[in-house]
Amino acid sequence: IQFIKSSVKSMRGRNRGSCLYCCLECLLIYIERIAQYFHKWAFVYVGLYGYGYIDAGKAVMTLFQQRGCTAIISDNLVRRMLYLIAGCVGLCVGVVCALVGAIFGGAQGAHEDEMIIWTYLALFCGFLLGFLLSIIIMGAVGDSVDAIIVCFAEAPAEFKRNHPALHDEMERGWSNMIAETETSLTQAAAVALVDMNSRAGIV
Repeated sequence: IQFIKSSVKSMRGRNRGSCLYCCLECLLIYIERIAQYFHKWAFVYVGLYGYGYIDAGKAVMTLFQQRGCTAIISDNLVRRMLYLIAGCVGLCVGVVCALVGAIFGGAQGAHEDEMIIWTYLALFCGFLLGFLLSIIIMGAVGDSVDAIIVCFAEAPAEFKRNHPALHDEMERGWSNMIAETETSLTQAAAVALVDMNSRAGIV
């Protein structure tokens, strides 16, 4: 949504008299506001406190805004790493299945064309099975990480009292993330300002 809104805003800047781009930008703003309450973090609040889904979405967004960490919603690398692990597991399972298929086909005296077909079929089926099973397991890990992040944002004092070493480590990571986000926003604002000044100079 952010990318589409930026594109529309850029096109609107080049076509100042166009009412269509203005309407599209307004529509995207409303869609973005609605989409803020439909995300995976709301499920954590539903599980922790038994809220309704909409109320949970509003509550967790308010929490992240108060803690100054709304960027974590779009910049959480844990899921990507878990998908990468699941893909590697699926690939390993696929290779093992392909080797077993090739050995079994050779033992049965299959022709070369049949060997190739059965090997690729075993590779694909093994990869698919390994990937799907890994995704189920990694999904539980990812949900646990999401719950930890929300609980840390909700009650850092209790976390520090019960697990001081882990709290200090997460606090450092949290502070670094916020600092990097602020730096990125400052750089983006500076680039946008330079771009606007250059366009004004051309006009």
